[in-house]
Amino acid sequence: MIKYHPVRLNELIDHYMETRSSRRSPVSVAAATRAILTVMPDCSVESPQLCNMIARSAVRHGHAVSFDLMSV
Repeated sequence: MIKYHPVRLNELIDHYMETRSSRRSPVSVAAATRAILTVMPDCSVESPQLCNMIARSAVRHGHAVSFDLMSV
């Protein structure tokens, strides 16, 4: 199993936020999680921690956050 360095995961999350085309709609935590896990399918970060990482990055990038992870 490949272990990902936390810095790399943060870079991937930040990249996801930077490439969002609109700041009008909230960032879906569920959609961001799916996108991240598509690139890093063996990511060892637990869902609650990943959700928090996504939310923090979204706020830093000026996005609102939709905490919809339960619908995944």
